[in-house]
Amino acid sequence: MPADNFALLLDLAKETSSEKRRELLRQITDVFLAPPVSARTDRESALFDEIVGAVASDLETQVRVELARKIARSRAPLGRTARRLAMDEIDVARPVIEESGALTESDILDVIQNKSQDHLLAVTKRPDIGEVVSSALVERGEDRVVVSLLENRTARIDRATFERVASRA
Repeated sequence: MPADNFALLLDLAKETSSEKRRELLRQITDVFLAPPVSARTDRESALFDEIVGAVASDLETQVRVELARKIARSRAPLGRTARRLAMDEIDVARPVIEESGALTESDILDVIQNKSQDHLLAVTKRPDIGEVVSSALVERGEDRVVVSLLENRTARIDRATFERVASRA
């Protein structure tokens, strides 16, 4: 990471003014997530993930929504930040839950177990739903969540889960 970008990241971590923090976050996020993301080292990604993830919770909702949209579309390995945003209020969490490849199956299962039905509904929009996640969605989800899961053509649903859906119907 060039020295100027590293300095911006450190400034972000130290800044206390909400407005300045928001602008620094936008600058460093735009620079860090700009292609080619693959040119970033693991250390650079980890440092970005740690600092941005830590300051994100202190930001206003609209700023977190903007950050969540950027993180959701990124291919950067930002698991900590993505997880933190996925566990946020639904307006912040939705883009990350629906799109982020940085979330693991374990992260998704934590969302299902600990968050609202709207969060579960967002999970049903993911393109990579496996059998374990499908089962958890049917177990904990309201009817609208189950219907949305069944409408997801890429979701993998095992026989036992289909049987539970049939029993509920």
